[in-house]
Amino acid sequence: MIVPVMLAFFAGMVTPLIVFGIRRRWGKYFMEYLQDSLDAFGNGDYSLRMYEYLRRGFNREIANSFNQMTSRIETVVDELSAERDVLEHILHNMTTGIIYITRGGTIEMVNEAAQLMFRKPFEHWTKQDHWSLFRNYHLGAAIDNALLFGTPWQSELNLRDTQTVLIRLVPVPSKSKTAMHGEVAFDVLMLCNDVTEFRRLERMRSEFVANVSHELKTPIAAIRGFAETLLDDEAPAEVQKQFLQTIYDESNRMNALVSDLLELSRLEAEEHRIQLLAVPLMDVVERALDRLTQVALARQIQLELEPFEQVNVWAEDDLLLQVFLNLMSNAIHYTPSGGKVTIRCEILVDRVKVHVIDTGIGIAPEHLDRLFERFYRVNRDRSRASGGTGLGLSIVKHIVTALGGEVGVESEVGKGSDFWFTLSRMSRLPEDKSLSMGGE
Repeated sequence: MIVPVMLAFFAGMVTPLIVFGIRRRWGKYFMEYLQDSLDAFGNGDYSLRMYEYLRRGFNREIANSFNQMTSRIETVVDELSAERDVLEHILHNMTTGIIYITRGGTIEMVNEAAQLMFRKPFEHWTKQDHWSLFRNYHLGAAIDNALLFGTPWQSELNLRDTQTVLIRLVPVPSKSKTAMHGEVAFDVLMLCNDVTEFRRLERMRSEFVANVSHELKTPIAAIRGFAETLLDDEAPAEVQKQFLQTIYDESNRMNALVSDLLELSRLEAEEHRIQLLAVPLMDVVERALDRLTQVALARQIQLELEPFEQVNVWAEDDLLLQVFLNLMSNAIHYTPSGGKVTIRCEILVDRVKVHVIDTGIGIAPEHLDRLFERFYRVNRDRSRASGGTGLGLSIVKHIVTALGGEVGVESEVGKGSDFWFTLSRMSRLPEDKSLSMGGE
């Protein structure tokens, strides 16, 4: 009787312990599963999910909470990654150079535009101190000032003789604070814009205004001086006639200058409205020869047209005629008596190359690159004496460029010059159709 009672008592005591041990073991399996899932998640596997298994002890509530958390975090990480990719694409394709400098003075980020501006590859930038990269005292001091005190700065820097960069420093408050005083630390965003072309255009505009003023000042002074002389003195009739002739010539020169300036202005304003048609090249050449034949004869210059096949070019006939007149007039004026001016047309596959060749005085090599600049003259005195304004070749280049061609010159002192330009060659178009640049 005692033995069965003891066995029953022992069974009553041991059974709960066995059940507790088994459940604890089942719970251990789940905790290990949870620990492994958390480790994988911590290592960046945001797609991980906990799946229910057949063994007892699986805690569905905890697993569901874990899956909801990982799903939400995965969505947020994907959104942040997409935004980061877009920002990186924008930064690395901007023409503005962007450099990010941390509060410690090291380069954290640089885009491709900045690498090209400073001529330094990416490997030379990251984690480098800004003083080792920017060898300019004023820039380095401005960066340090922005890092320490959050002071913005802007200035232009000449990186090379041919490049000017506008640099702007933008302090960015950093989340970290200095340990000693609790003051806000600053990072610095450095923005770099290439302003070389803007400065070049400003210089050109300034030089243009100065040149126009100078060109107008000379004839105005001559006209005023001779007019005052005629008013104050009773000069002989022959002297008066000479003075009046000078006044007349200078007024014509002023009129020619103003006309060329207006023509340049008109071309620039109406370039997008130029009507390009199929123009017979031979017809335009013959019109130019008709206008200048008497001028050439008066100076004893032979005008010669080398035969070429009839061809249509993509142009506007009046503008093309102006190109011929300007180039041929220059050739006549700078060729001594007894010389020759030749018109030659090369018919190529897709274009026509026109040459205006003279046997004149020629041009030195150092002047060739600047011949088509406004008011540039190789020989100022001779140009003025011939009635030139210094704008003829500028007008030629502007017109040819607007017509989609190129212009150039080859010359040798004492042997003459070859001014050439190209135009697009065209097949025959219907008579009632035309092509327009920037059509209405």
